[in-house]
Amino acid sequence: MIEIVNIFTYLLIFLLLGSFPISLCSIKKIHNSKNSFFDLLSTNLIVNFCLIFLISFTNINQKSYFILLIVFSLLFNFYYLTKNKNYFDSLINKKFLFFIIINLIIFIYLSKNPTLAWDGLQNWYFKAQNFFYDYNFFDLKNVNNGLNYYPHFGSFLWGFFWKNSFLQYEYFGRLIYVFIFVLSIFSLCDLLNKTNFIKNILISVILVLSFDNFLLKGYQEIILFSFLILISKNIYLYILNQKLHNLSICFVYLNLLPWIKNEGYLFVIIFTISLFIIINKFSKKNEIYYFIFFSWLLIIFKNYIFYRYLNLNLSHGGDLKIIFEFEAIKEFLLAIFFGLFIAIFKYKIWILIISSFFLFLKIKKPTILQLNFFVFLKINLALYFLMIIGTFYGVTQSGTQNLDWWIDNSLDRILYSISGFFVIQIILVINNFKIYNLK
Repeated sequence: MIEIVNIFTYLLIFLLLGSFPISLCSIKKIHNSKNSFFDLLSTNLIVNFCLIFLISFTNINQKSYFILLIVFSLLFNFYYLTKNKNYFDSLINKKFLFFIIINLIIFIYLSKNPTLAWDGLQNWYFKAQNFFYDYNFFDLKNVNNGLNYYPHFGSFLWGFFWKNSFLQYEYFGRLIYVFIFVLSIFSLCDLLNKTNFIKNILISVILVLSFDNFLLKGYQEIILFSFLILISKNIYLYILNQKLHNLSICFVYLNLLPWIKNEGYLFVIIFTISLFIIINKFSKKNEIYYFIFFSWLLIIFKNYIFYRYLNLNLSHGGDLKIIFEFEAIKEFLLAIFFGLFIAIFKYKIWILIISSFFLFLKIKKPTILQLNFFVFLKINLALYFLMIIGTFYGVTQSGTQNLDWWIDNSLDRILYSISGFFVIQIILVINNFKIYNLK
């Protein structure tokens, strides 16, 4: 019973963090949308995540910071409640309650099965433990277990919320992964221009098809998936409206990816190359140039930090001696295509994504902006495909592990992460087809 109470308490804490520092009263002013509550939560969370990220490099007492953050959030909300008696009225609706229920269901499910899987237990857990005991980023070099060249932000969130839970059970730190996951899907489905009934159906379908209990066992892919959803939504809104705040939110989420997993480097590179390819589609080209420049600058900075203080190893221990032999390439391509086929059917959200790309061609008169975004997605999809081919061929030729091992242990998880970026195409296609207004 006490665990259930703590689960409810932690959900309330996540909602508090999502309501500070931007006021709920400014929803319409900022986003100009009546359905932007989840946008507000994701915006506030990324602000707080950035502050928490900076703390990971310092000796600031985590518990003191956490208490101050909660106190300020409470005072902030209380102030606006006194100014506006209807402050929370617009939030307490069926969709918000549905959001609460989904979070609680997965929270309780995780609490009943909190075990860690291989990578979570062998690598990420010890990083989280480092932060649980009030050590910082620079102390990771003293952690004897796991790979110290793995980035730390996801495990810092894990350790931070584990440290500041009342019972200090390890799995409480992983509840933030669930909250981000559910929030990203609800936020994305706000783009749907159908009835709330249709929205809830689609939310449920995406949740079922993209939920994987295995990835809650200490893995970081669920954060990558969720961040990529929010990145795709904000760049879409930027293409539509040319609002700087959407580009800024996209920039922050994107450039946290390399601090979660090393694959984040490739995600940033592919995203920025895709932007550069379609830069003529933007009226404010300077903003895109700045976006690309500072994204690459942050990659260099991150590499320097790891080279200077920890261990920089982007080849996962391999020497990258790539051999071009016809038989080897043929064997590799057959194995990788078979692996991709299996992974797509494992994470069936890809079936909807691929279908949505073909269905988009059936739209009679898409707008110029819709076409621009569709081209942007296609470029990203092609580059991700080339990334998978090139990365797996390079790594498997390095001799650290055989091809079958790499495909079995990482291909499906990489494909899962990437899928978050393309889920938006499902929404956009449904928006362009007539659906009866079921209630």
